[in-house]
Amino acid sequence: MTRILFLVMISESCNTLGQIFFKKSANRLAEPSLKGLGAYTRFLGDVFRVPYIWIGLGLMGAGLVVWMMALTCADLSFVYPVGSMQYIFVLVFSHFLLGEKIDRMKLIGTLLVVCGITCIGLS
Repeated sequence: MTRILFLVMISESCNTLGQIFFKKSANRLAEPSLKGLGAYTRFLGDVFRVPYIWIGLGLMGAGLVVWMMALTCADLSFVYPVGSMQYIFVLVFSHFLLGEKIDRMKLIGTLLVVCGITCIGLS
């Protein structure tokens, strides 16, 4: 079980860092109007010109590979709920890497997720 938890933590860390880089990419883009096909294609072109998007995609790909390794070791009904650790990681990483605030409701929600993960882990 320790091996599975380790794999899931690595996978979710990669996915969380991928999301952090996606957010950094989004912060560099202008808000899209998305009126018409031309606006969509211009926005898509802008997205793929931001270097952080490629880092994020690479991290998400690495997370997928490690996730598949975890799935080979345990049931989906165990691995998937434990994957909810990503909610915790996003809260912590976005606070420290993006300067986002952690308010009381976010903290309470995250603690409820931790309780759920603990219940699944003990089953």
